[in-house]
Amino acid sequence: MDFKQIEAFVYVAKYKSFSRAAEKLLLSQPTISTHISTLEEQLGVKLFDRLSKEVILTEAGQVFFPYAVDILDLRERSQEAVKEFLNEISGHLHIGYSTVPAEFILPEVIRKFKNEYSKTFFTLDIQGTQNIIQRLSDGILDLAIVARKIPKKDLEYKVLLRDKIVLIVHKNHRFYERDSVFLEEILDEPFIIREMGSGTRAAVEHAFKQKGYDFESLDAVAMLSSTYSIKHAVKRELGIAFMSHMALSEDECGRAIKAVPITDLVVEKDIYVVYSKKRTNKKLLKHFTDTLLKHIKE
Repeated sequence: MDFKQIEAFVYVAKYKSFSRAAEKLLLSQPTISTHISTLEEQLGVKLFDRLSKEVILTEAGQVFFPYAVDILDLRERSQEAVKEFLNEISGHLHIGYSTVPAEFILPEVIRKFKNEYSKTFFTLDIQGTQNIIQRLSDGILDLAIVARKIPKKDLEYKVLLRDKIVLIVHKNHRFYERDSVFLEEILDEPFIIREMGSGTRAAVEHAFKQKGYDFESLDAVAMLSSTYSIKHAVKRELGIAFMSHMALSEDECGRAIKAVPITDLVVEKDIYVVYSKKRTNKKLLKHFTDTLLKHIKE
């Protein structure tokens, strides 16, 4: 067996799809199929059961999977050891994020990092927190930035920053010219809310509960899953909404929407940088994480 076969096996197992594995590895689907068939022949077992919509590991595949992951990890660690010996920082970092602040922080940090270490390449994925953390734990991602802790013994969480959640209104709303409002005043307003599982929604729900109010009692007119769509829904006067202040500071809508402070309600959420405890010896990862934390302090 060789690394290409093992890599194909790991990616098919993680994505439960030959086509998605091929896409991620920049290979053709027939090539992936050939790698898997050859590996199965060499091991003398069937590694996957092919169902109608996905492929799943057989019992033999489940036994082989953790060893395959370790083989690929050992390959990467050996390469990193040689690079460290040569005092070179280069390679690929795969970063996942599920939170709005990361969209505004990462491009600038990556630009600075590449100015110093030109032989680096970055892949960025945005998904829900649950998926991001699972992919990090599975070894698909090197680093993650999320707004919610999902405990896993192999992962290390560090607070990156505290994000302030603000109330946004459109230019024709009665609150637009106000310097501030009280919580009681907003309860009967039409609201655009975030989806279940959103860090912003969780932070708002918690803040409401601390004040003795039920988030579910808001007059929700729509539930949207992206900051971009919420900003434009507010701009189109569908309702008002809660949103990260970082997203508003970069707002392409200009003066069409604005943040109005709520005098008796503070909504904040911690943003975490997360990495695997098993990969702390990866020099590129350590240097980038240090750069990220330094950038936040500046």
